[in-house]
Amino acid sequence: MDEEIRLSPEEWDKFYESQGSKYFQLESDILAAHGEDQKTLLYKILNSTTQLIQVIGVVAGFGFTGLGFVKNLPLFFAGEFLLFVAIFIGLFWTQKIYKSNFSGTNAEVERVKGLFKDRFNTFKKIYDKALSATEKGEEIKISQSLMSELMKKNNDFLENYQKKETEKKEWEPLPLLMFIFVVGGIGLLLSFVVSC
Repeated sequence: MDEEIRLSPEEWDKFYESQGSKYFQLESDILAAHGEDQKTLLYKILNSTTQLIQVIGVVAGFGFTGLGFVKNLPLFFAGEFLLFVAIFIGLFWTQKIYKSNFSGTNAEVERVKGLFKDRFNTFKKIYDKALSATEKGEEIKISQSLMSELMKKNNDFLENYQKKETEKKEWEPLPLLMFIFVVGGIGLLLSFVVSC
């Protein structure tokens, strides 16, 4: 027969606070902190990319305003073409960041929820027993094996929480964007200076 642990209402309250409430709050805090970190990172990346795309657009626009002063049309169109390619790559990359971040955030939230769910299922068995005993006015008795299972789930939770998937190395187009911007800008500038 499995040995039982007897808990007074006060002991149950302490147990619930340390093994129930605390973990519910921990789950909430983890998910909130993860969301806040992701949001901050996303805004910084998107803000710098958007600013670069705007600068490239302004340079491309200035080129067309001086079209009448161009001395080398092939160089002018090559420069403009490169600037438009840079804008396209920047916009494409921005959308890719949005989608990648959204997918990554959803995957991490599901991972954390899964870790807590496994532990929660064991805690719920204990909670249901305690609730049933309380409703009947009986003493709260929890089996030692169930308490051991919960402690094992706590240890498993801590171990599994620290395991994360390795980050995939994604394409970083910022150096390419800067290069295309510089070459396109120089080509555009030279088209006003160098004759065919």
